[in-house]
Amino acid sequence: MPPVPPPARPLPPLVPDPPFDITRASHVSLAVKDLGAARDFYAAVAGLVVTAEDRDTVYLRGIEEICHHSLVLRRAEGPATCDFIGLRVRRESDLEEAKAHFDRSGTRATWIDRPFQGRTLLVEDGARIPIDLCA
Repeated sequence: MPPVPPPARPLPPLVPDPPFDITRASHVSLAVKDLGAARDFYAAVAGLVVTAEDRDTVYLRGIEEICHHSLVLRRAEGPATCDFIGLRVRRESDLEEAKAHFDRSGTRATWIDRPFQGRTLLVEDGARIPIDLCA
């Protein structure tokens, strides 16, 4: 008889008026040792569409994705890792509100440039995972 899983944890209460609106998970960037093999897997096997590429980077998206990319593959020398994850905010003004919120809380948030992404705010979560916020 298989073990019985523990009961599900209750969802935390909703924040009725958040300081800025995150609408969804947006994208992820992976560092990969074999860029060609990773490209082939995500395009030919998983069915993602290549939207741009150069010698060291491939941008892909799902067929119903309206943004430029939802997956970035970056050539790396070491083992595969996750470079960062992206979250989409509702409006451009949410980026300003997020920056002010992080500044008030003492959380480092910096404006960065990423190709094909528009204005992006980089912040680290509590586990020090880099998070891109973009509109």
